[in-house]
Amino acid sequence: MDRSTNTYHRLESNLEAGLVKILLARHDTLAIKAQDGPYSVIVEGKTVLHIVDVRRTAAGGAITYFVVKAEGSTARATAGLVKLLNNQLPKNSVDRFVLVTNRDITKGRVNAAENILHTREVRNNSETSRVHDALLEHGGRAKVWHLAQRLPDLSLANIWTAVWDMLDRQLAIFDHPTPENIIMSEGSWIRAISKD
Repeated sequence: MDRSTNTYHRLESNLEAGLVKILLARHDTLAIKAQDGPYSVIVEGKTVLHIVDVRRTAAGGAITYFVVKAEGSTARATAGLVKLLNNQLPKNSVDRFVLVTNRDITKGRVNAAENILHTREVRNNSETSRVHDALLEHGGRAKVWHLAQRLPDLSLANIWTAVWDMLDRQLAIFDHPTPENIIMSEGSWIRAISKD
């Protein structure tokens, strides 16, 4: 369910559900619609109708039509269809059709989106501020459990929520070479980032 609109989305796979979570966690997502279309494309003189899995409207008004496929032969075959759909858009259009696979919708990205969406409902600004200060006092880079040690009066759950709030507000990053491929844990490094 999209809590911002009280809307349920009909999703046909875990990949689609993961994509929706990732998109909802973005600050520039205005609206999401699942199973949108059909959109037509001419293939070898014949009209082919295609339903997109997820349509996202960005805050600036651009629409992205996502086609979700598991990596492999079906995704490779669908790439051509997505290219044809894009070729039929007006040349000055900011809209686009995009093929996404499990290479894009990773467990790390989905887990981060789930944590951010949950944190937006339960965050405590005062605790986030304290955890951020503790991170800065630790030199700007620390493991999550280091922050818990510095703030023994806060439960690990509260520290965890504050860390995800800092990540969501772009006050810190998950300091890993490929954060999209890793599920963050209490032993993960986070690093403060400057806000100019």
